Amino acid sequence: MKKIYTISVILILFAAVNFAQELKDKVKFSGLIYSDFFYNIDNADATKKDINGFQIRRIYFTTDFAVAEKFDARFRLESDQSANSNTPGGKLGVMVKDAYLKWKGLFSGSDMFVGISPTPAFDVSESAWGYRSLEKTIMDLDGIVPSRDFGVDLKGKLAGDGIVNYWIKFANNSSNGPESDKYKRYYAMLHFKFADGFQATVYGDYASKGDKLDNFDQQYKSNNQFIGSAFLGYKQKEDFSIGAEVFIRSIQNNFAKSAASALQNQNSFGISLWGWASLSDDFKLVGRFDNYDPNSDLDSDGNSFFLAGLDYRPAKNVSVIPNFEYVSYQAKDAQGNSKSDLVARITFAYSF
Repeated sequence: MKKIYTISVILILFAAVNFAQELKDKVKFSGLIYSDFFYNIDNADATKKDINGFQIRRIYFTTDFAVAEKFDARFRLESDQSANSNTPGGKLGVMVKDAYLKWKGLFSGSDMFVGISPTPAFDVSESAWGYRSLEKTIMDLDGIVPSRDFGVDLKGKLAGDGIVNYWIKFANNSSNGPESDKYKRYYAMLHFKFADGFQATVYGDYASKGDKLDNFDQQYKSNNQFIGSAFLGYKQKEDFSIGAEVFIRSIQNNFAKSAASALQNQNSFGISLWGWASLSDDFKLVGRFDNYDPNSDLDSDGNSFFLAGLDYRPAKNVSVIPNFEYVSYQAKDAQGNSKSDLVARITFAYSF
């Protein structure tokens, strides 16, 4: 009996080891956290001035599965400040960030994705910027394009050597949320990888929307939206990197200058310039400037954004970054004074 028990234990342990190895080969876990200590030195909202404390701005927990020979899947959960409003007492909430199936090599050089997945708008530029831990890229920061959408994607190479790549997407235009209407969004991007560290993207999307009532003449009018953008970046190994991103947006019949005028198109413009440079193996200087005009026909709705920081990396995948953000607004307060935000932070970022 003792021998049978011993043999049974050995067989169970052997099976467990084999199962653990098989699981390791098929499943990969990863994650990241961005957190800060912040101090609002100044704020356009006087009630927020001098607020300070610790905060978590992003938590990712990602599971990647090898489903079959040609199929992979990703399931990612995110917790951040924006999810707090849906939880009792404003506690950190959790939402589904990614949930998609990848069909590898659907045809030569191309993969298909189905589910909640990234949009093509700033995936390349955000990776080149490299400091999502400090701030989103301009189209994400200003809410121009969602970072995720539920739909179907095709991504691949237009040239066999990968110099020219494409990404198209057909989706709900409801970000991570459920669909609530019949209208859809169509995305397309070309990514060019040049020699000597240069890369560029050209992007466009079209969002169909329901007609909008014009109170001036009581007519329903088109309210569709078009966005176009371009990105150019250069990186010299780990010495330095620079980038520029620009976008335009046009929304049909989206605003009226007064109650006595008809609806007209709303045109937006934004530009972002950024760079970082290595001071040593452990330290990098980071800087960025954005300018955003939500409506080119209005004179008091724009803002300028400036960020600067010093990235200290005591270990691989760990950063401690003293930094500050400054935002100046075209709009004035009730006394006619300029409005601005100034926040100082120490950001802690790590991944595993």
